[in-house]
Amino acid sequence: MEENNYDVVLMDIQMPEIDGLEATAAIRARTWPQPFIIAMTANAMPEDKDICLRAGMDEYLSKPMKLEDLVALLKKAESLILNPLLK
Repeated sequence: MEENNYDVVLMDIQMPEIDGLEATAAIRARTWPQPFIIAMTANAMPEDKDICLRAGMDEYLSKPMKLEDLVALLKKAESLILNPLLK
């Protein structure tokens, strides 16, 4: 991410070397244009969503996901990227 700017990141919460919460914190600590981060996790408890949002993620999807839910979040991201004052 240091060499490229991305509009959207689909962030897996359980990754082997660094988890999604740590990765999000590292991204949010940078000054480059911030991506819209969507948490993706098999953890579907309400507190899991709260943890992800408090960590700096913009939205949350639990796996398995529905295509229409992902599309809706990508449209939301597009809207916020094109109209940053809405954020």
